[in-house]
Amino acid sequence: MKEVHTIKDLEHMRLLTDPLKLQLIQAFAEKPRTTKEVAAELGESVTKLYRHVDALHEAGLLVVVEEKQKRGTIERTFRAVAERFEADHSLFADDAGEEGAGAIRDMLRGAEAEILDVIANADDDSDRKAIVMRLRGKVSPERIDELQQSLNEWIESMQEAMDSEAEDAQEYGGLIAFYPIDESRR
Repeated sequence: MKEVHTIKDLEHMRLLTDPLKLQLIQAFAEKPRTTKEVAAELGESVTKLYRHVDALHEAGLLVVVEEKQKRGTIERTFRAVAERFEADHSLFADDAGEEGAGAIRDMLRGAEAEILDVIANADDDSDRKAIVMRLRGKVSPERIDELQQSLNEWIESMQEAMDSEAEDAQEYGGLIAFYPIDESRR
């Protein structure tokens, strides 16, 4: 499995903005599984997941690693094509038009819904609170390079630290956008 898969197609990007499909990709990125195994883990109906898994497979985001004959049907074991998925920046460029902007809005709305839910249901006694912040500032090009490298290293360490097998594992979400501000466009 590749470490990173770059999404270069808006339809593939839209697939991953769907919260359920994103959960499926994450589950299949952890280890190869059947749709039935993922359905049990997510508490979803296996029949509900079949069309979502098929869409991800048809898009090339999931691959079949094993097929077994089981009671007159074929049981397929899938895995994600990569541990992490990133969107190609050209999908959101000016020439991508409203479709590109719509895809990024869908991704932001999905994160927004999760963040608002976490804030609304925050436990003041918890040591692990959500961090929600927005920053702007001026930084030298050298320091930006250092920050981007640190951010990439942190993302990689998060990928390595993911341990869904741990009994006390808790799912976390994140939205990272690190971008230059074009002062001429304001």
